[in-house]
Amino acid sequence: MMKIIAFIAVYNEEEIIKKCVENAKEQELDVLVLDNGCTDKTIEIVKSLGIPVFEYKTEKYNVFELNKQAILQAKKIGCDWYVEKDADEMFETYDKKITIKEAVIKADREGYNCMRFDMYEFWPTVIDDPTIEDFTNRIQHYSYYDSRHLKMIKNSSEIHTNDSHRPKGVIKESPDRLILRHYKFISIEQGRKKIKNRLSRFYTHTSKGINKQYNNFIDEDKSYVLEESTYQRLHKFDGTWIKKRVFDGWRGY
Repeated sequence: MMKIIAFIAVYNEEEIIKKCVENAKEQELDVLVLDNGCTDKTIEIVKSLGIPVFEYKTEKYNVFELNKQAILQAKKIGCDWYVEKDADEMFETYDKKITIKEAVIKADREGYNCMRFDMYEFWPTVIDDPTIEDFTNRIQHYSYYDSRHLKMIKNSSEIHTNDSHRPKGVIKESPDRLILRHYKFISIEQGRKKIKNRLSRFYTHTSKGINKQYNNFIDEDKSYVLEESTYQRLHKFDGTWIKKRVFDGWRGY
């Protein structure tokens, strides 16, 4: 039986971690959580879901080191494929009849060693229904994000990565794509907490192009929950996916 490990590095993600883990399990993925020093209820929630936790605390956030440690742990446990999954990411397939695991089994059978995710960024808006508790049902406006997310990786000597999106070695990419729904924020309160936590802990590697988007981010309510003049530019999800980038709140357009 093929084993695919989704590793999730977390730091104070109590508002969204339960949904993230449940999504991975729905897609038939084994989950490994890397605790980067949580001080809220994140790990309590994770353990209540029966998920193994690997502790790796650091003073500063360094995505390369976290991914390296998580991959080493995933390989130690034993897996056929692995994927880095952020706490604010939800995975699915274009073919609703199959899970992520089934899609990977197909790619593996066809001789591929990696799969790409198409990324769609979902943004909360002022017209979202606050009575809908599940944020993945409440938040319906999105923009396609044309970035390279080649991060479903086969556990093989011919391909490797410490950067979750850019594997090295002999790349045999499947033509089949997977879906990544990215929820940067789910509310003003959660968004402000997230920004505060991250900016205080970021490793100084913005010169390498990592996390430099925060340099242009403006801390205003409308940056977390979009007003009418902004959300009207986005696509509203109706069961189909539009691969057109129309908005990027990090970079101010």
